[in-house]
Amino acid sequence: MRDRAVLPPARDEVGVTPVQPAAPSPEYETELRTLLAARDWDALREFTRRHNQIPDDIYVQEQHFWEVLLHKLTCSRIDLLGLHDDSRGWLERHGYTTDLGGT
Repeated sequence: MRDRAVLPPARDEVGVTPVQPAAPSPEYETELRTLLAARDWDALREFTRRHNQIPDDIYVQEQHFWEVLLHKLTCSRIDLLGLHDDSRGWLERHGYTTDLGGT
Protein backbone atom coordinates (compact mmCIF):
# COMPACT_ATOMS: atom_id res chain seq x y z
CA MET A 1 0.00 0.00 0.00
CA ARG A 2 1.38 3.40 -0.92
CA ASP A 3 1.19 6.42 1.36
CA ARG A 4 -1.16 9.17 0.30
CA ALA A 5 -0.47 12.84 0.80
CA VAL A 6 -2.72 14.50 3.33
CA LEU A 7 -3.85 17.89 2.13
CA PRO A 8 -5.13 20.60 4.46
CA PRO A 9 -8.75 21.72 4.04
CA ALA A 10 -9.22 24.45 1.44
CA ARG A 11 -9.68 27.14 4.06
CA ASP A 12 -6.18 26.44 5.39
CA GLU A 13 -4.46 26.70 2.03
CA VAL A 14 -1.77 29.31 1.83
CA GLY A 15 -2.91 32.45 0.04
CA VAL A 16 -6.61 31.57 0.20
CA THR A 17 -8.71 34.00 2.17
CA PRO A 18 -12.31 33.08 2.97
CA VAL A 19 -14.75 35.51 1.37
CA GLN A 20 -17.22 37.11 3.76
CA PRO A 21 -20.29 38.54 2.05
CA ALA A 22 -20.83 42.24 2.55
CA ALA A 23 -23.47 43.27 5.05
CA PRO A 24 -26.71 44.35 3.41
CA SER A 25 -27.23 48.09 3.04
CA PRO A 26 -29.71 49.88 5.30
CA GLU A 27 -31.92 50.44 2.23
CA TYR A 28 -31.93 46.69 1.48
CA GLU A 29 -32.86 45.89 5.09
CA THR A 30 -35.63 48.50 5.14
CA GLU A 31 -37.16 47.31 1.88
CA LEU A 32 -37.06 43.67 2.98
CA ARG A 33 -38.53 44.42 6.43
CA THR A 34 -41.31 46.50 4.84
CA LEU A 35 -42.39 43.86 2.33
CA LEU A 36 -42.24 41.08 4.92
CA ALA A 37 -44.36 43.13 7.33
CA ALA A 38 -46.84 43.80 4.52
CA ARG A 39 -47.05 40.03 3.85
CA ASP A 40 -46.44 40.73 0.16
CA TRP A 41 -45.14 37.49 -1.36
CA ASP A 42 -45.05 38.97 -4.88
CA ALA A 43 -42.92 41.89 -3.69
CA LEU A 44 -40.59 39.37 -2.00
CA ARG A 45 -40.22 37.52 -5.29
CA GLU A 46 -39.39 40.73 -7.16
CA PHE A 47 -37.05 41.85 -4.37
CA THR A 48 -35.07 38.61 -4.53
CA ARG A 49 -34.89 38.83 -8.31
CA ARG A 50 -33.60 42.39 -8.17
CA HIS A 51 -31.20 42.10 -5.23
CA ASN A 52 -30.19 38.45 -5.05
CA GLN A 53 -30.15 37.44 -8.71
CA ILE A 54 -32.10 34.24 -8.11
CA PRO A 55 -32.25 31.71 -10.94
CA ASP A 56 -35.30 31.45 -13.17
CA ASP A 57 -36.35 28.07 -11.77
CA ILE A 58 -36.73 29.64 -8.31
CA TYR A 59 -38.33 32.85 -9.57
CA VAL A 60 -41.13 30.95 -11.32
CA GLN A 61 -42.15 29.00 -8.21
CA GLU A 62 -45.82 29.21 -7.29
CA GLN A 63 -47.31 31.58 -4.73
CA HIS A 64 -47.20 28.95 -1.96
CA PHE A 65 -43.39 28.68 -2.21
CA TRP A 66 -43.03 32.43 -1.76
CA GLU A 67 -45.53 32.54 1.11
CA VAL A 68 -43.59 29.84 2.96
CA LEU A 69 -40.36 31.76 2.41
CA LEU A 70 -41.98 35.01 3.53
CA HIS A 71 -43.16 33.48 6.83
CA LYS A 72 -39.85 31.71 7.47
CA LEU A 73 -37.91 34.91 6.86
CA THR A 74 -40.30 36.80 9.13
CA CYS A 75 -39.63 34.32 11.95
CA SER A 76 -35.87 34.71 11.48
CA ARG A 77 -35.87 38.48 12.01
CA ILE A 78 -35.79 40.04 15.45
CA ASP A 79 -37.05 43.35 14.03
CA LEU A 80 -40.32 41.59 13.11
CA LEU A 81 -40.82 39.98 16.52
CA GLY A 82 -44.41 41.22 16.67
CA LEU A 83 -45.26 39.11 13.61
CA HIS A 84 -43.58 35.88 14.74
CA ASP A 85 -46.68 34.30 16.31
CA ASP A 86 -48.76 34.91 13.20
CA SER A 87 -46.06 33.56 10.86
CA ARG A 88 -45.33 30.58 13.11
CA GLY A 89 -49.04 29.76 13.14
CA TRP A 90 -49.28 30.03 9.36
CA LEU A 91 -46.29 27.72 8.94
CA GLU A 92 -47.66 25.17 11.41
CA ARG A 93 -51.09 25.14 9.73
CA HIS A 94 -49.38 24.38 6.42
CA GLY A 95 -47.06 21.69 7.82
CA TYR A 96 -43.83 23.70 8.06
CA THR A 97 -41.41 24.73 10.78
CA THR A 98 -39.65 28.06 11.18
CA ASP A 99 -36.33 26.43 10.21
CA LEU A 100 -34.97 28.14 7.09
CA GLY A 101 -33.09 25.00 6.08
CA GLY A 102 -35.96 22.53 6.21
CA THR A 103 -39.68 21.99 5.96
